[in-house]
Amino acid sequence: MTFHTTPLTPNYGVEVHNIDLTDINNEMAEAILDATSEHALLLFRRQSLHDDDIYNLSAAFGPVEEPAALSNHSPGFKEVNYLSNLNNAEGTFIGNPITDTDGGWHSDQAFRKNPATLSTLFCVIAPTEGGGTSFCSTKMGYEALPQDLKEKVATLRGKYRPGKSHEIEKIEVTHPVVLTNPVTGHKTMYLQPGTRGFEGMDETESQAIKDQLLAYQIRPEHVYQHNYRMGDMLIYDNAQLLHKRDAYSGPRFLKITRAFLSPERFAIPD
Repeated sequence: MTFHTTPLTPNYGVEVHNIDLTDINNEMAEAILDATSEHALLLFRRQSLHDDDIYNLSAAFGPVEEPAALSNHSPGFKEVNYLSNLNNAEGTFIGNPITDTDGGWHSDQAFRKNPATLSTLFCVIAPTEGGGTSFCSTKMGYEALPQDLKEKVATLRGKYRPGKSHEIEKIEVTHPVVLTNPVTGHKTMYLQPGTRGFEGMDETESQAIKDQLLAYQIRPEHVYQHNYRMGDMLIYDNAQLLHKRDAYSGPRFLKITRAFLSPERFAIPD
């Protein structure tokens, strides 16, 4: 299956045209996985997706698991997580009561022993102002490193721990700072502001190296800001991209899923 696409940035991300994601089948799923591996971020506009459609789309890629915040999900599909500041008929939040400020850069579920490979984000209601999702290329971040830093991070492992809102066991896990895609051979830097430190280093040394690496990772030329329209579906590779919520005003309602795929096809933190 061949997609008609236009670039979102000169370096990564494409908009895919004339595709109805409710028609997902094995051929389309394989094409989406290939395109995500190549471009890191896919945008499908003007989609009409109910919770079962969103779940079926994600399940076509691979196993889909419940989110770490177990209370903020679809009534019928626990794997479909709600990100919203809206209330239900009883006056309680239908989703995670997120603030309207900028969020922090992160990769989904780095605090898990087996983090999500791909994520989907579907826009039900776009805010009146702001509220987009910004993405930052970890491939460009790694490639920006001088050679001496590439050698230094080659064997580093970052440390992560679930936050207060994550309803899973609070254990520390570690993941390699450098990931390699098994198909393309591209290297990416698996690092974020929430990385707690590095194995074998004290807090002071860890913080100094993390600050240095993030200065190369999070640069304006590595960032794409997506401002939502109702019906936008984003699919992205967590190894190739960090992302964050942008500040906003007005109602906001997104739905997110996470899929867990084979290390034979995607760079997956071990």
